[in-house]
Amino acid sequence: MTAQDLVWRSAEASDAPAVIAAITDWWPGVHMVHAVCPQLFEHFGDTCVIVEDDDRLVGFLVGFMSQRMADAGYVHYAGVHPDHRGKGLGREMYARFAQMTREHARPVVFAETGAWNTKSIAFHERVGFVLQPGDELVDGIPVHRDTTGHGFDYVEMVWRLDAEAGA
Repeated sequence: MTAQDLVWRSAEASDAPAVIAAITDWWPGVHMVHAVCPQLFEHFGDTCVIVEDDDRLVGFLVGFMSQRMADAGYVHYAGVHPDHRGKGLGREMYARFAQMTREHARPVVFAETGAWNTKSIAFHERVGFVLQPGDELVDGIPVHRDTTGHGFDYVEMVWRLDAEAGA
């Protein structure tokens, strides 16, 4: 199965339940469903990516153009079904979001991930993101300590699209 064999589309508000179920199933024991709300899909669906295989959700990226940073897009969260990881699906979702960001004349993409999620951190670095300074270093990773009161330490990352070859 290749990326071309899958259905790629924008998100609709009705996609929220499938994404909530995916987050619960794909990352057992990690409580992140609070980040999913249908309004994100409703208001930013054109810059969100939904990937399906035979009408089954296998990937999603929820991203939007920043309202405060006129030069930036922001990836709120993204995920790939465990059976589809390592096949380039995540990289393709980010490439598509980067293209949308460029089309909006924005040369920067921001993202965050949980400090515990070393696989996500490594993936983002392979895509081209650079880790940003945090409150402290933990095992060499710049971490922002829980700022929301939910016990969620996170890592901030930036991808400078204008720094890529030929840009």
